[in-house]
Amino acid sequence: MAKMMDITEEQLNKIFELASMEQRLSNGNITSSDISEALIEIERKIYSFSSEIKINSLEDKKILIADDLELSIYQLSTVLKRIGITPRVARHKDEAISELQKVQFDCVIIDLFMPDSSDGLDLIKVAVNRRAETGVYSKIVVISGTDDTSLIDTCYELGIDFYIQKDKDWHAKLLKYISTSFQTDKNIAFTRYVINNNIVSYIVKRFNEPKVFDSIINNINSSMYTGMNNVLFDLREITTFDIDNAYVFADIYKTCSKNGGKFVLVNPSTTVKEALSFAYLEDVIPYANSVEEAVSIIVNSQ
Repeated sequence: MAKMMDITEEQLNKIFELASMEQRLSNGNITSSDISEALIEIERKIYSFSSEIKINSLEDKKILIADDLELSIYQLSTVLKRIGITPRVARHKDEAISELQKVQFDCVIIDLFMPDSSDGLDLIKVAVNRRAETGVYSKIVVISGTDDTSLIDTCYELGIDFYIQKDKDWHAKLLKYISTSFQTDKNIAFTRYVINNNIVSYIVKRFNEPKVFDSIINNINSSMYTGMNNVLFDLREITTFDIDNAYVFADIYKTCSKNGGKFVLVNPSTTVKEALSFAYLEDVIPYANSVEEAVSIIVNSQ
């Protein structure tokens, strides 16, 4: 299985370490199901690492991941997809340089050791030079496990924007940096925060664009995949709402129910209630006047 996934034994060990499933390794005879379970647990941690985070509508942002480790690429891609970004990937320095010459990226994420620090430093120089050549300011983020302050200082001297130490919170730091770097009131779609290990809440900012629908649905599906099957929608900022949106709510309700969870609306306006009534959903999807009340509805139904 390790060979099929193109990972080394060291990376396999890292997967189970990140998933806090080291005991499974000691039992031997690792199966594809074991690896899938570990990857799911890693995703659960990634999706739960922050109590609150603003999710922007950033589908149009171009981001390059330059990393030579498949596990890191998997983790980085998972984090970025949370905010609607499907990144391009380069697995060695020359491939990354080729991508930089073809595309004007909004952000470049570089693993410093590819496999040596000299490769990462060379790539930083190329990315910085491309800023001058194209007139487009691409943010440069370096991720590494090194704590060599001299090497980190060199990265900043070359022109990077942000350095992330690969500690237990590196996912949160990256997501926060990427999200806030391109954040404007215009493109904030919703704020997501985790209440507990099976309830996730969304404060919805905008709900009248297909891209926003897609971002929310994708995020909910990811939450379901990691065990958070109860969803709250706080609609305090939604004043306009039409029948088409009600049918989207119906789909979310079905998804939650299928996974053994509940979908609860918090602070729905009269307009929202009227649309749901028109779609015959007023007695199907429960309402609550506060998040606390919504949580009680879920807890009492379990």
